[in-house]
Amino acid sequence: MWKTPPAYYGPLHFAAIGTMLAFLALGIVLGIKARGTGRSRDKAMTVLGFVFIALEAFKIIFRVTVNEGADLTLISFQICSIPMYLLPCIYFMKDGKLKQAFIGYVSFQSFTSAFFYFVKPAAVIGTSYIAISLHSILWHALMVCSGVYAMISYGLLSKEGFKTFIYSYILWVVTVAIAIILDIILINANPGTALNLFYIAPNSTFKFPLLSIFFKQPKPYPLFILCFLIYYFIGGFAIYGIGYGITALCGRKRK
Repeated sequence: MWKTPPAYYGPLHFAAIGTMLAFLALGIVLGIKARGTGRSRDKAMTVLGFVFIALEAFKIIFRVTVNEGADLTLISFQICSIPMYLLPCIYFMKDGKLKQAFIGYVSFQSFTSAFFYFVKPAAVIGTSYIAISLHSILWHALMVCSGVYAMISYGLLSKEGFKTFIYSYILWVVTVAIAIILDIILINANPGTALNLFYIAPNSTFKFPLLSIFFKQPKPYPLFILCFLIYYFIGGFAIYGIGYGITALCGRKRK
């Protein structure tokens, strides 16, 4: 356990940001090397998926063992945990829109969420256990690494990559709908639970950067969800646009 509770923008927080940036650089390097390697890329993504499963199993076992939130919050269905279900499938999938959606989800939706998670890493700071803090840092840093790796190795930062972004956004909307349904059903079945899938439960107190300026609470709920969908579309598209611009600029310099 932490002897002194970690704080936002303290040593642990800055160490987390540094780790994320190191993994971001690693993802860029590996992504460049993996361009055009076909099935090797798919295999790498699938192996990483099983790494995420192992990490999640460790977290659940640890939390149950120390009795830290051994309740509905153990349900692994957040924006940054969805790739745990998608990545193991990629190597076994045929090329097509669904496979593009899976890869795109990791590249854009999860990358965006994981990258900006380090602005306010609640799971890193808000736990008494060192193991949970380190787990959260590693998890989200790997998510950033896998996202940028996929963007570069699959050539998604191009005009053709925009289709993948759209497919992944549609898949993301489906996962948002599932999260809303589960939130409503499980919260009504177990009032008082801290369950907050995608941090958009009707009783959520989570503050999304910028979006919280307009919504202090998720009310009116339908309008909040609509703005949340637009909010994430803009965020994911911004990542795609910046990456596209950098890729285009680097291509011109090579010429």
